[in-house]
Amino acid sequence: MRPTLCAGAALTALLTAPALSQTDTITVTSIRAESAAERLPASVSIIDREEIELDGVATLADLLKDEPGVSAVQNGPAGSLTSVFIRGANSKHTLALYDGIRLNDPSTATGVFNFGSDLLGDAGRIEIVRGPLSSLYGSDAIGGVINILPRSAPETGFQPFAEASVGEFNTIRALAGAGYGGERVRGVITAETFESDGYDVTPARIATATGDPDGASVDVITASGEIDLTDSLRLDALIRRREAVSEFDTFSGGPTGFQRADDPDLETRDDQTLWALGLHGATPNGALETRIRGGQVIYDLESLDGAAITDTYEAERDFAQASLAWRPRGADVLIDPLISAGLDWQDERIDTDTAFNNPLSVSEDTVSLYAAVQGGLTEALTVTASARYDDYEAFGGQTTGNIGAVYALPALSTRLRASYGTSFKAPTLSERFASSAFVTPNPDLEPEEGETVEIGFDTTLETVAFGAAWYDGAVENLIENVFDFTTFTGTNRNIGQADLSGWEAYAEWTPIDALTLAADYTYTDAINADTGARLQRRPGHAWSARAVVRPSDFAALTVRYNHVGERRDVTYDDAGFFIASGQIIDGYQTVDLTGTLDLGDSAQLFLSATNLLDETYEQPASFAGAPRAVTIGLRWRPEAR
Repeated sequence: MRPTLCAGAALTALLTAPALSQTDTITVTSIRAESAAERLPASVSIIDREEIELDGVATLADLLKDEPGVSAVQNGPAGSLTSVFIRGANSKHTLALYDGIRLNDPSTATGVFNFGSDLLGDAGRIEIVRGPLSSLYGSDAIGGVINILPRSAPETGFQPFAEASVGEFNTIRALAGAGYGGERVRGVITAETFESDGYDVTPARIATATGDPDGASVDVITASGEIDLTDSLRLDALIRRREAVSEFDTFSGGPTGFQRADDPDLETRDDQTLWALGLHGATPNGALETRIRGGQVIYDLESLDGAAITDTYEAERDFAQASLAWRPRGADVLIDPLISAGLDWQDERIDTDTAFNNPLSVSEDTVSLYAAVQGGLTEALTVTASARYDDYEAFGGQTTGNIGAVYALPALSTRLRASYGTSFKAPTLSERFASSAFVTPNPDLEPEEGETVEIGFDTTLETVAFGAAWYDGAVENLIENVFDFTTFTGTNRNIGQADLSGWEAYAEWTPIDALTLAADYTYTDAINADTGARLQRRPGHAWSARAVVRPSDFAALTVRYNHVGERRDVTYDDAGFFIASGQIIDGYQTVDLTGTLDLGDSAQLFLSATNLLDETYEQPASFAGAPRAVTIGLRWRPEAR
C-alpha cells in the first residue's frame, strides 16, 4: 500500500519512503542525502513500481485520482488535458518534476504541466508532496510537488523487461526495456507506446453528441545511467523524449456555432524533450556529497483543426544546478545534523503564435540560492528549516522559507508535527507580455504569494497505521484578468486572494499477511476571499478505500473505491449551451478492480477493470468520464543475470 506521511512541508525535496515506519529512511534525491522518515515534517505519498503494476494503471493522471489532498481533473481519456489541484490551490500552483527537473511548461498561459500526457512505464517511483515547497524549488510550489523518478538499474547483472496489453476502445500498450548494473556502469532504457480510439468526451446527454470517439496516442523513450569515474566521482546522464497526440471536442459548434459539440477534426500535439548531464562527488566517509548538473527541457505544443495549425506554443528551459549535502561529524549543538545548500540557474524562452493573441517571443533568466538545516535538539525533538532566494531578471527577488518540527512519542508509536511555510508563483511570460486587440500586456505583475501552517500526527503500530493533518493558508496577489468595457480590453492584475484550509486523515490495517485494508479522507475548504464563493473544481469532500488480497504467493487482487463529492464548475445544458460559471455539479464514485497472476518466475498475467460499475459522470462538467474498460496484459521480467 502507498504510505502517507501527513505533516508540514520543509526540506522535503524529492523524498522517498518505501514504507510507513519509524525506522525507515527517506532519500533527498536532488542531493543524494538520506534522512530518517521520523525526522522529517513532511506530507508525502509514495507510489513505487510494485504498486503502479499492482494497480494496473498506464497513465500518470489515472494514478493520481486516488491520492489524498489531490484532485485530478481530466478533460477526457488518456492524453487529454489534466489539471491537478493540491489542497485546493490552483493547478498552476502544482510543480511537476522529472528526477528533480522542472517540467511546468513556460509557454502556456499560466505555466501549468499537463499531467494527462505522461505514461508510467519508465517510472520507478512517484512522490507527491503536499504543502508549500518554494523554499527549496522556488516558483509554482504553492500547493505541492509531484516528482516522477525513473527506474533504477539492478544492483548487478543485466535485466530485460517487457509488457503488453489490449483493452476497450481498441487500446494497445507496449513497453520494452532493460537495466544493467555493473561494477562501475549502471543504466536503464525504456521504450513505451500507447494508442487508443478513446470514447466520445461530449456527454451523451448533450444533443450535439454524435458518439464520435476522441482518441489519443503517446510514445515515450527514456534512458538514464551513471559511470563511476573514480571511487569518489560519478558521471550521470538522463534523456527522455515524449510525443503525445489527443483529440478533443469544441465549445463553439453545433447548429448555432455556440454549443458544446463533437468535432472530429480537433487535436493537440504535445511533445517534450528532456536531457541532463551531471557529476556527483562524495568524501570517503560520506560526510559531504556534492553535485553539479545541467541540461535542457524543450516544449512543442500545437493545436490543430484538421490539417491547419491554429496555435503553437514553443519553449526552451536551460538549467544548471550545484548542490551539496553535509553531515558534520561529532557535532555538539545538533543531533545527527544535515546541512544542504544549492545554487540554481535557468533561462526560459518562449515563442507563441495563437489564434487570438499576437505572436510573442520573450525570455527571462533566474538565479536562485537555497539552504536547509535539519537536526535534533533532543532525542525526541527534530527541527528542519529551509530558505530560498530567487532573483528574476524582470521583477527582482523573492524570498521564501519553511520551518517545521517533529516530536516523537516512542511509547505511543506516534509522531507529532507542526510547520509553517511561505511560497510564491511567479507571473508567467505570457501573463506579463501577451497582447492582442483585446488584451493589454502588464509587465509589472508581481508574484502570487502564499503561506500555510500545518499540524498533524502519525501513529504506526504492529498491524495498524493511521494519522491526520490539518492545514490553513492563503494565497494573495492572485493574477486575474480585468476587462475594461470602455476600451474593450482585458489586463492581468494582482487583485485576487484565496483562503485554503482543510484536513486529511488516513488509516491502514493488515490483520493478516494476505490482506491489507486502507482508507483516506480529504476535506477541502477553498474559498475566494473577495467573494466568499467556493473555488471551482475542488470537491469539499473526497475519500477512497482500497483492499489488497493475496490468497497465495503468486496471485493478488486489488479493489479500489474512489468518491469525489459535489463541486462547483462551468456548466452546459443538454442542448450544449452555456448555463453559468460556479454552479454545483453532482459527486460521483468509481470502483476499479485489478488482478495479477504469476506464470512462473518471470511472467505475470494481469487483468484490470476500471469504472467497474460503469458510472456515468462528468469530471469536469460537460466532459464525459471514462466508461467501464477492461484490459488484459502480460508482463515479463526475468531475474538479472
